[in-house]
Amino acid sequence: MVTPMPGDVKELRPLPRGFLHNISLLAYALFKSKDKFITKPWQKVYGLEILFLIDQIDTMGSKSVQLKVFVDKKKKKVMFAEAEDDFVEILFSFLTLPLGTIARISSKHEATKDTKVGSLDSLYESIENLDVKHFTNEHCKVALVSPNSSSLCLCQKLKIDLNNTKPVDASVGDVVFLKKRTSFIVTDDLNVIPVMLDTSITLLKSLGVEYIDLLEERTMDFGLQEFSSLLKWSLVTNTPLTNLVLGETRPNVCTCSPCIKNSLTSKYLPILSSSSTQRQTVKLLIQKSKKKVLCAQVENFFVEMLFSFLTIPLGNAKRLTKDNSPLTGIDNVYNSISSLGDRDYLKSEEIKSTLLCPKLASNYLRVTDLLPIYEKDKNPGSFLKEQATYIVSDNLEIAASPASMSTISKFNALGIPNGDIEVMEVIIGEQEALLILKASLNSTSALTDCLSSFKNAKSLF
Repeated sequence: MVTPMPGDVKELRPLPRGFLHNISLLAYALFKSKDKFITKPWQKVYGLEILFLIDQIDTMGSKSVQLKVFVDKKKKKVMFAEAEDDFVEILFSFLTLPLGTIARISSKHEATKDTKVGSLDSLYESIENLDVKHFTNEHCKVALVSPNSSSLCLCQKLKIDLNNTKPVDASVGDVVFLKKRTSFIVTDDLNVIPVMLDTSITLLKSLGVEYIDLLEERTMDFGLQEFSSLLKWSLVTNTPLTNLVLGETRPNVCTCSPCIKNSLTSKYLPILSSSSTQRQTVKLLIQKSKKKVLCAQVENFFVEMLFSFLTIPLGNAKRLTKDNSPLTGIDNVYNSISSLGDRDYLKSEEIKSTLLCPKLASNYLRVTDLLPIYEKDKNPGSFLKEQATYIVSDNLEIAASPASMSTISKFNALGIPNGDIEVMEVIIGEQEALLILKASLNSTSALTDCLSSFKNAKSLF
């Protein structure tokens, strides 16, 4: 049975199947359930072959890899897991995903919908809801809500590709990132260790496991949904396997504002580079009594910077914002890849670089000079159509600037009198941009948590 088309869609123009693999709209369409259809005008950039898409979703949903987990029932904790190379390579592929793809998976994944990945989810959803008239063309919006991956050709060889494209048929026994087929131990916090007698004994001792027989052994099938959950938990907790396997619903890494703020100010700032001389100003509306950013009034440059976040692969974002703050699971995945590369477990230095410092997809032009994410010869471009003023919320939600009085009325309705509102001007350069990038992954109040780190801030009135 063919799905009926909405009234405003006149026809579907089938495209060659090989071509579909290369257009970014396919990735966006695939995460939609089979019962829904593309309904927004900007999503109809190309005609789509619906039966082909349904076949893709069914194929992805049916594939899985196994993981053997060992659970301490008294502690209600996954102590470790035994994994084959196919599981570990999919885990490693997390770092190749653009942040926009991660936000898309996070916002659409029902099992963990109440758990937010910092301000990334709200940034993504606001771009998804922003009228296409603000963009240079429809393709620009598609490229943000369904970003391209520079590692797509490699990830398509995996048994499960979180880009949601159809995996290619790799030869039996092929490995993608690893030099050879290997078994691994994966800890609850996603440290990945090759299975060897000496390291296994050392690990069990460090975990306080005296007798393996006292642990409950479970064999789990990991498909697209399970890996999507693991991806999200890896970003917000240092016990992602426990959260996934035992159904824990809250992160156990402290995400309260003071902790995030302390991480940004005391440990992170000295590590940041400041090679770019590009610096511009934004105006922040602050609630003085709580020292909280209510919103920012910004021009195009700031919005283009936020847009560019979604195009950055996770591994590159982690490289740019690496510090000594409390580790989440994905930080341990990053460190494990670095260690395994040094010990000659990866195919090549190029593969190691692909995972730890993945490039932006080649179709993205340089839209900001505030982030060191582009190759030197990359041509300038713009996602936005024309110069305008925008309002950015504390959680990085972007909106076209409304009438100023209506914005103030909203604050008043929240019990914030005008006398408690201060306008501050801050200068944004590379260092500040990297701070906001880091906060976007960790905090739902990204601007507030960066406020004390912004240099040269001055009160206007």
